[in-house]
Amino acid sequence: MIGDPKHSLSPLRRQWLLVTGCYLAALLLGYLLLERSSLQQIAWQWLLPAAAAMIAQLAILWHALPYNRRQGGSLAHGESAPLLGSLGYANALTLLRGLLICLLAGFLFAPAPAGLLLWMPALLYTLERLMDFADGYVARITRRETKLGEILDIEYDSLGFFIAILLGIQYGKLPPWYLLMGLFRGLFVLGLWLRRRRGLPIYELPPSDQRRVIAGFQTGFVTVALWPLWPPSVTLLAAYLMALPLIFSFGRDWLAVSGAIDATSATYQRLRRTGKLLIEGWLPLVARLCAAGLAFPILWQVGASGMEGVTFWWGGLILLGLLAVLSVLLGVVGRAGALLLAILAALGMATAQDGGGLPGEGYALLFVCAVVVLHLGSGKLALWRPEEKWLRAKLGAAGA
Repeated sequence: MIGDPKHSLSPLRRQWLLVTGCYLAALLLGYLLLERSSLQQIAWQWLLPAAAAMIAQLAILWHALPYNRRQGGSLAHGESAPLLGSLGYANALTLLRGLLICLLAGFLFAPAPAGLLLWMPALLYTLERLMDFADGYVARITRRETKLGEILDIEYDSLGFFIAILLGIQYGKLPPWYLLMGLFRGLFVLGLWLRRRRGLPIYELPPSDQRRVIAGFQTGFVTVALWPLWPPSVTLLAAYLMALPLIFSFGRDWLAVSGAIDATSATYQRLRRTGKLLIEGWLPLVARLCAAGLAFPILWQVGASGMEGVTFWWGGLILLGLLAVLSVLLGVVGRAGALLLAILAALGMATAQDGGGLPGEGYALLFVCAVVVLHLGSGKLALWRPEEKWLRAKLGAAGA
């Protein structure tokens, strides 16, 4: 426990009151707008879960205020950095993210909005995810990386992810079992607490260069799943593909911290190298070849079916698809090409579901292959993979 005199926290607690006032004003404004619109009947339904999310986030902020200290530095052993008297710009951005999460939570348990409001949950969570890049970047370039910021970032990420998954399930975009993906971190922390309480040993997490990438793709997928553009046939298929890496990552980490496997042993290291070679090396290569083999005839058929009414945009779409195929096939910025192919395949699946276009099976197989490359990278025999460094870098960090 950090033993600061009570008065040293007074400026931060006054700022906490200011944040509370801003949150309350925003929620009241949202309620009044709904109450005076055609959605008057859901105004209270929106306000209650939004207020619950607000209370949870303000409680986290209040208890974490004593950790508003710079991380790192050259302090002597046992010393702690001095308490900062202001929350700073980076934490202000994180708190703005928290407000967006509150507004998003208001749509829980309420009928799905119609018209332009149908896009509101997706827009709120998309904006919150984009701001997640901004607050860390601002903290690093202003040299205000604090333990408080780390706590808020982790807890707000988890809460927003959980709420977004609940909404995805509510709108039929995600299967009910996907709720476990949002609970994994909480269950992991609870498991560690129970082991400590029982006096059982806890071991270090093994190093992983994929942990950050997997987490980023998870929140990115849930964000896109909320967009009304995609039918459930696309998002439900993607849910299985996106869940597997997260289940594997948490499963491996739990086995390591609980001592069920020895992450420092030669046997584990040998299995890890073999697994990475197969899963991150050869599997993406097979997926790249399959994606190209599926995409070329699909693009040919799409082009042939639109030859009578060729337009600039139609031709541009075909050209973009061909560039994406070459990108994936050659492994030149392959993840970007895979993303484009996944989007084109998802649009094809949606068109096939509506009764137009080509049969959906070819699009679905292309979508699976594209997601494999998008998630794992280009693998073996890739010519140029600059995106790999970018995915693992922290914007604004020294050397990034």
